[in-house]
Amino acid sequence: MLVRGKYVLTDGANGKSVFQEDAAVLICQDTIREIGPYEDLHRRYPQEDVAGDGTQILMPGLIDAHTHGAGLSYVQRGVTLDYLENALLKFATAFQLQPETTAMLNAVRHIQNGCTTLHHNESGAALDPHLKETCARKIEGYQTTGIRLGFSPGVRNKNVLAYDDREFLKTLPPDLRQEAEPMVYIDQERAVDEYMEAFEDLYSKYNSAKTRIFFGPNWVQGSTDEFLRRVKERADQLHKIPIHLHCLQTPVQKAFGLRKYGKSLVGHLDDLGLVDSNLVLGHAVYLSEEDIALLAEKDAFVTHHASCNLIMRDGIAPVYYMLKAGMNVAMGMDEKGINDDEDPFMEMRMIYFLHRHAGISLTECPALSPYEVLRLATVNGARPTGFAGEIGALRPGMKADMILVNTQEILNAPCMLPGFDMGEVVLRRGLGRYTDTVIVGGEKIMEHRKLLKIDLEALYQEVREQVSHGRTQAQLDREAFLERIRPYYQAWYNSWLENVELDPFYHFNSRN
Repeated sequence: MLVRGKYVLTDGANGKSVFQEDAAVLICQDTIREIGPYEDLHRRYPQEDVAGDGTQILMPGLIDAHTHGAGLSYVQRGVTLDYLENALLKFATAFQLQPETTAMLNAVRHIQNGCTTLHHNESGAALDPHLKETCARKIEGYQTTGIRLGFSPGVRNKNVLAYDDREFLKTLPPDLRQEAEPMVYIDQERAVDEYMEAFEDLYSKYNSAKTRIFFGPNWVQGSTDEFLRRVKERADQLHKIPIHLHCLQTPVQKAFGLRKYGKSLVGHLDDLGLVDSNLVLGHAVYLSEEDIALLAEKDAFVTHHASCNLIMRDGIAPVYYMLKAGMNVAMGMDEKGINDDEDPFMEMRMIYFLHRHAGISLTECPALSPYEVLRLATVNGARPTGFAGEIGALRPGMKADMILVNTQEILNAPCMLPGFDMGEVVLRRGLGRYTDTVIVGGEKIMEHRKLLKIDLEALYQEVREQVSHGRTQAQLDREAFLERIRPYYQAWYNSWLENVELDPFYHFNSRN
């Protein structure tokens, strides 16, 4: 198959313009064989089917390196988002679709907006006898859609109710304390054994050319040291597959590290030997300069969730300084995009605009270029999703993952002056709904906006049917219990924040 474009973005790896005009990509099976002028390739390979009408943008498929695969967004499920520590009490009882349905719906939202790969981090419960089955059903749901998948099962084997929850328990009145104890005093060792068993089963059954299974313990502060050591040992045995951890998302998590370990959570991970080239930290809003230097030195990764961090009132990760220090950063949408629709173009735009405030000098701290941002959403997403060196660019020998984007609204509504920078245009004017065709591993999975692997209306009807049953009584009872705990929970964290000093990387305004 030949895939042609008026403007072809081949590679964002160098952080500069690499668009070719009137070019095409030759695909052989699941791999890119050749890239060059369309007329030349078409003359030499006249028997090949042609995708693209010659007016579109052809670019690498976009990569969401961090999501939890809700399918229906939180607002669609009636959950108001707030500070993470407040929202966690709501997340615990939110309505859930059936596993395969939520996976398929999440994949659809990504495919329709131009993503060819996503990483699903499963936020499972420790000691859940259904964890393995739930993960398997989600993986199989994703696979029916044709999307490329990274999948990491995750649990917390400590601090399930709150950070430092055994001490928190002491602050509760006797009736609540008694009711909360089973959530706090869990069998931490058995939780790790069951998690590792589930991982091994999923890895043996599903790890493949288009699906990569790796580790995803949910939180640094939710994992015992022994849990993290076992994960690191096994990940390295499996040729250093990724280890994905949420880390330093909020000031409360920063305070936890200082209280518990006398240092940053990144420093604690380094003490355990986890800061390495296969470590991926989700969010990382509250990294220190020392953390950034260490992560850059050890070749670790961060997934950046610009919109989510704003929606959850977390703050703004210092991505400008991460990149200037040589850190690896990839884009993750975390199912909380600014438009509530998993649009990676909007997320790139958010990143592009958000990190323009590193300094106030007119000659220092230049803003990120469009190509630095495009890199976050393409080639930089390969390693943290388990596909290092295989995806994220249109190069001979790489997997044939690409999208065609219609340019009518981008360039012709009403016009664009000659001499424009296509990278700037994509970042400023692109939208997910302009994606026309999606190709994964040389196979079309969407063409002219029509999904080719699944029946969209049948899927939507199944979603509506499941939603009509609402939440279970057990979920409603648990929600009522957590709401009774909320005032004590908030007081617990607020007391920590009194002693946390924050010196922001970015400048937005001034009190004086």
